[in-house]
Amino acid sequence: MEEVVISRALQEHISAIFGGYTPRRRRITADSFARVEYRHRSKRNKIVTARYDNLSSFVVVDYLDTDNDDQQNKECLLDIDTLLGLDDYGKTNHCTDCNSSLSSGFDEISTSSDFSSISLGSEYTTSLSEIYYLLSGEKSEELLTDVLYSVQSLMGATGGGVWSVAGGIGVEQTHPQSCVTMDQVKQVLQAAFQVTPENMDRISQDIQSRPVPEVSLHLNLKEAKDLRAKTVKGTTNPYATVINPSTGQSHRTRLEKDTLNPKWNQEFTLRLHNLQKDVIHLEVWHEHDAVTVKQLTAVRDIRGLGRLMKGTTAQAQHNASHLLGQINMNVKDVSRHGIVEDWYPLEKKALEVGQNRVGGDVSREKERGALHITASVSSSAAQLGRTDSRSYDCLLAHLIHHHVAATNNNNEEENWSKPLWPGKVSGPAAAALAQFAITLELSDAAVQLSWWRIGSQVSSAEPDWILYQLHQVQAALGKGAYRGETLTELQVSLASYVRNCIEKLKDLQGAFPPASGIHAPRNLKSTLKILQAMQSHLATRCLLDQEDFPHLQELVSTAFSEHTKCWWRSVIEEQLHGVRTADEQINKVINIVAEAHTFLTLVADFYNPVIIKEMNINYMQTAYLSVSNKINPCVRPLIMNIYNRMPTGGAQITEDSDDGKYALEVGTSLWQLYRNLGRLHTLGECLPADLKVESGVREYHRWFSRGVMRWLELAVLRAQTMIMKAVELDNLEPVDAYFNFSSSATDTIGIFLDVKNWWVKLAWPDPENSAVLLTKILEDVCSCGTKYSDLVREKVQLKFHQENSSRVFITKQICVGLNSIERVREELTKMPEHFEFESLLEEVRQGESGSGAVAARQLEATVERLIFSAAENMESKVNEFVETVIGKMQITLENAVNEACDSQSPTPLLSRTLDPTLDILQSHLNSSNFDRFLCRTWEVILQSFHSNVMRNAERRRSNYFGGVYNILKATLNFFSPGEGKGLDRQAAQTHEYTSLLELLESLRKTTESVICQYYRERYEEQVDEILPAKAQLVVKLLFTRSGKLIVEVIMARDMVVEGETGSIGSSHRGFHHHHEPIDSYVKVQPVPAEWFPTIPIRKTKTLRRQDPAVYEETFEYEMSQQDDGVSEGFLLLTLKDYNLGRSNTFIGEAVVPLSSLPCMDSSKVYTVPNTYLKMTTPGLDIGYKSLRALQFRTGDKIATSFLKKVSKRLLDSKAKNNSPLKPEDEKAGSKSPAFRERLKFS
Repeated sequence: MEEVVISRALQEHISAIFGGYTPRRRRITADSFARVEYRHRSKRNKIVTARYDNLSSFVVVDYLDTDNDDQQNKECLLDIDTLLGLDDYGKTNHCTDCNSSLSSGFDEISTSSDFSSISLGSEYTTSLSEIYYLLSGEKSEELLTDVLYSVQSLMGATGGGVWSVAGGIGVEQTHPQSCVTMDQVKQVLQAAFQVTPENMDRISQDIQSRPVPEVSLHLNLKEAKDLRAKTVKGTTNPYATVINPSTGQSHRTRLEKDTLNPKWNQEFTLRLHNLQKDVIHLEVWHEHDAVTVKQLTAVRDIRGLGRLMKGTTAQAQHNASHLLGQINMNVKDVSRHGIVEDWYPLEKKALEVGQNRVGGDVSREKERGALHITASVSSSAAQLGRTDSRSYDCLLAHLIHHHVAATNNNNEEENWSKPLWPGKVSGPAAAALAQFAITLELSDAAVQLSWWRIGSQVSSAEPDWILYQLHQVQAALGKGAYRGETLTELQVSLASYVRNCIEKLKDLQGAFPPASGIHAPRNLKSTLKILQAMQSHLATRCLLDQEDFPHLQELVSTAFSEHTKCWWRSVIEEQLHGVRTADEQINKVINIVAEAHTFLTLVADFYNPVIIKEMNINYMQTAYLSVSNKINPCVRPLIMNIYNRMPTGGAQITEDSDDGKYALEVGTSLWQLYRNLGRLHTLGECLPADLKVESGVREYHRWFSRGVMRWLELAVLRAQTMIMKAVELDNLEPVDAYFNFSSSATDTIGIFLDVKNWWVKLAWPDPENSAVLLTKILEDVCSCGTKYSDLVREKVQLKFHQENSSRVFITKQICVGLNSIERVREELTKMPEHFEFESLLEEVRQGESGSGAVAARQLEATVERLIFSAAENMESKVNEFVETVIGKMQITLENAVNEACDSQSPTPLLSRTLDPTLDILQSHLNSSNFDRFLCRTWEVILQSFHSNVMRNAERRRSNYFGGVYNILKATLNFFSPGEGKGLDRQAAQTHEYTSLLELLESLRKTTESVICQYYRERYEEQVDEILPAKAQLVVKLLFTRSGKLIVEVIMARDMVVEGETGSIGSSHRGFHHHHEPIDSYVKVQPVPAEWFPTIPIRKTKTLRRQDPAVYEETFEYEMSQQDDGVSEGFLLLTLKDYNLGRSNTFIGEAVVPLSSLPCMDSSKVYTVPNTYLKMTTPGLDIGYKSLRALQFRTGDKIATSFLKKVSKRLLDSKAKNNSPLKPEDEKAGSKSPAFRERLKFS
């Protein structure tokens, strides 16, 4: 096929009428073109390629080998050609200019893709040439003459001057049904063909001489169905008649016997008088059969008999046929639709004209069947001299162009916001098209093809409408409506439309601009649907195969790739042309990366969802990989060259260092470049894992590693300098009335937050490396925190002083300084939380490497140690200072305690000494530091009280210690007032406090009360069964209401004797346990004895060598429960072994509180149950606080005498349980020094 070269003027005219798409071009200077290929087809079907190579501007890009120090001062020139020619995988590919235009003629500017070499077929080119030959000069006037002749003939002669246009193809349906006049049609044709009124009148006069064409209606009565039964057999004998009342013509079909679904398939032609008013009557009749015996025998039921009777009656009345139903068909409905084929329901009787509609569904009372009809209107075209569809195509092109131009002229909006042509023309234009199609005798399929061929070339046509037209053409194609030349025309029109769509997709942002809002995605969606519909339909795919088209999905994917490459070329040529210095390069590269991010974001959010849904092509993936792999050689060499020139090997830098400007600091050019690359990298996170590794920026952060480390070095230097300056300027005053720390703490925390903000903005993408880097940052933050605490502590110590004349030990400035350290320490402990270290560790644990969990544990432990060590160091600084203050306060506190104890008043300690100091502390210290001071002060005061008590224990009377006891309690209330103030009361009651309080409790009591306390302790031992039992004593104890204490000693049993008892006749010696009977007796007495001076001591008789020993003796005491001492007193029951000539041996004792005994009437004594008492010996190892208190009372005879008695029992118990008594301990009543020491420690 040879290609026809059309002149430039005609090409522009074609573009104006057809709206051929022309991509928007970017302005590129002549020296910026790298290489452009111009291809055209010769007559021998050979591609001739002309290459034009221009000298391109070079961009200076530093690209140094990081491993070679000798090349650090060299520069490598990377030209624009190299950047433009990088393909998706970083290889050089000389792309050609993709800014070609469909409407710029058939001299193609092609790309390197396979599709670019596809040319337009000669058949279609010839057809277009003929159409546009008709558009100029005499041929255009001839076409207008033929159209006016058709209009005049069909509207004037047979149409009554009006034409119904509602519901036609391509008609603007502003009203359900409307009519246009001949004058309206002429006005539209005059405007569309751009002729003067004089020429229009001349043409109208010329067509008067032409004969009126004959207009005919062609009917094809195909079949009927579901007719009513009229014979005995349940069938009918149908035939149909066709009548045109306006001309009197009538036709009849053949008779079909015994059927309810006759098939005639007969054609009839009727001359028409008026297209707008003629109504065709169609009737279906049943012809009765003659009555025969056969019919009589065929009757089977009442219904058959009824039909036979009706038929017989009709014949008797000379009615040979019976009307089954009829149809009234308006001819104007047929002319409006071209060719009509439908089922029409039969009606009972004739309806008024106009009540039938073509294809309508008329309501009816009963089903009478339906008639299948095909109808069309034709006109004689002998006067036109043309019978093909090219004239119709030319008229359609004229009218569409006129309609679109008129619409655009009335719309002053931007090009992208102008409404698209919906595929409709005005009513008069639609009437002209319909009449011309009737005159040319075009079929519906031919008209539909014309609308597709012409409408698909209109650039402003709505893609939805084009998709609908394509579906209609495909439906007709599937029915075999196109053959021969029309099929070829369809083939080339499909190919032309595909090329036009591909060119639009190559200029995606120009053809479907995002600024158009929802219109661009909707139009893109419809465009892709059209291509997909062509691909999925078997017939259209076969036509595209004949044009050597590859799979349309492949073409679309290639077009999108070309769009990406064209965008990249335009950006590179615009940004890097004429750039020389490194700083200029950085700024330009920043713009390139920013534009790349904007471009990919637009692709991902605006275009890609539509493309994936309609074509199953992930344009975002290909665009991202292409752009990222082009950015890598554009950015990475530049950054590596910059950082390779920075000093290494731990070289120190200063604020004024030249290399400091290349630190990755917020606001710098490198920072902006890093952030742009980060945003670009984030867009690629949606890619599959296997495609992420192909991204050119997947490790962009590693390019900036040295910049990050350099920033950290600068950050530590700046932070320490700023902290020193802040502490130096700090006057240790609160920042405001709501906070009790100074400005230096605020400045230091602000420095920490600046580092945190920098880290958040950095957003280092590699979790494992990010965790290591964050550990380094936290280490630097901790060092700054420790540095701050040292500086503030030194400044606070300089302000501390104490004057002997004043009770104030601490100042407001000291409190604020300590608060500042504590505030920074608290903030330091929250640093991992502020930096979201835990979430970062979780990412490390879930990393792709198998060692993520191990690395996370190591990093977590490291950070914990860092934070704990820094916080502990800062807290130790505060504690050291607190200890210093407390050490200087200790002498004053001891003097205040002694003065308070001597004066028996807490005023010297609380009001004069503690209250002023603690007021200052509470007003200016924060809660943690205040609690710290309170705890240490409380400890020192307790030590002072303890020293005072121990010093005066043997010299002071009980009333003195009672005062000390009250002062100590008042001091506790002072330190723990409750309601959340001061020390926690439970925490303040330490072991030292409780021990001291118990000691004072004993010291402040009388000797008798202390002795009573001893028996209470013994009773508690007895109840708790702490000590081993030496015997069991059975007694009955009670008070009588008459005022007597009755003690009945019943018996003793299970007596345990340890070694060497002195019973008469006993021959056993040694200290061992045995149950040999002894000479036992029981002694009964109320204790303390000083409380019961008139009560005698009673003893039972001695029972020799009995176990159990049954005494059954009763003792009565004149004593009432209301007597003094009874409520606190005890009854002591002592079991002893009688020794002849020596002191009796103590076996055990039992203590019973007198308050626990029942009080009964004398007559009910027998109802009191026996009491079983466990006899035990005192335990020295337990330690009796009462004995310790008595030991201090060396000048009290009662205490001394009681200690003598108890000490013998303690010594006997110790000797029996452990070893023989020493000689100095055997004597009764001896005051053993060893015993006193043991008593003290107990």
